[in-house]
Amino acid sequence: MGVLIVFLIVLAVIALVGLAMAVKIVRQYEKGVLFRFGRLIGVREPGPRLIVPFVDVLHRVSLRIVTMPIQSQGIITRDNVSVDVSAVACVVDAVKSVIAVENVSAAINQIGAEYFTGGLTSTVGPPRQAQRVP
Repeated sequence: MGVLIVFLIVLAVIALVGLAMAVKIVRQYEKGVLFRFGRLIGVREPGPRLIVPFVDVLHRVSLRIVTMPIQSQGIITRDNVSVDVSAVACVVDAVKSVIAVENVSAAINQIGAEYFTGGLTSTVGPPRQAQRVP
């Protein structure tokens, strides 16, 4: 009789630990990307979610705007007005940010830096000295 009680207590503790591992909470500002055995299952919306422990992995992706120290660039427009420009970047697609990009914060930082060096001159126009060079 005593062995049966110990067995039931151990079984109840294992069931409680399994239930605690199965419940995941996705916060309001996040989306969850669910993988089962390494394959994409889908996106999970905010709220409490149940997963299968040791089989499913839930990656949480924050959709909040995060400020990063991207140095603002001083540029001169076509009409000789100097402008300081800074960048804002955010995650739009949670699945692509988990599957396609290994380090999202480093990628956002690099996109901000590349935007200033490459794409910004086409937005406000190249400097006048660059127009004179053949």
